Amino acid sequence: MRKLVVHIVVGLWVLGLGPSTLLAGDSALKEALELDRQGFMAESIPEWNKFLQTRPEKKLHIYAQIKIIIAYSRTGNVGEALKTAKALAASYPDHYDVQFNLGNMLSATHQYAEAAQAYLKATTMRPDEGLAFVGYGICLFGDQKPDAAVQALRKVKKLFKSQKNIGWYQHVRIMIGQIKGFAMYPPDFSTLWRTNNLTKVRKTYESSVFAVFEKQLNL
Repeated sequence: MRKLVVHIVVGLWVLGLGPSTLLAGDSALKEALELDRQGFMAESIPEWNKFLQTRPEKKLHIYAQIKIIIAYSRTGNVGEALKTAKALAASYPDHYDVQFNLGNMLSATHQYAEAAQAYLKATTMRPDEGLAFVGYGICLFGDQKPDAAVQALRKVKKLFKSQKNIGWYQHVRIMIGQIKGFAMYPPDFSTLWRTNNLTKVRKTYESSVFAVFEKQLNL
């Protein structure tokens, strides 16, 4: 046991993670979490970056990066949020929350074709999680593919019904009818509708899906 402890300590030193680095990481994480939970989103970004400099393990690295992206987005710096989301997705292309978050930022910047692909990739990772399907359907509509959008939303409506998720089942059912109704109007007529529904997807992701990931970290 003593030899194992020695090896772990030596390994941490080789990686540059000595006691001072570990303490700094813990301090930065606590400060970032406190600022974030108090609503000081912009102020939390430097602390998240300090924490990332301590090279945390994978889950915490992803978590901190998504927190930064959300903070940038909520404080109006959507361009920086998208840039960070793309870099994170390049590092972790097969992580559900990373891919969902990329879809969120692409849709927020009206890059609907790319956002649809990001959401679609997320659905392949968790086919029983309906929210990504909703984002996918809305972005197909934003990419001027209403028939494909309706088809995708009909699929997720069935999923929500089987899961007894009445709220989202009813919301998607209404969305399908609204998309059909927009057919007689110019594409720009539905801009506000699309923006509001994608905002709902992003907020629901942050308060439910991402919250599950956060809870698993026991912070």
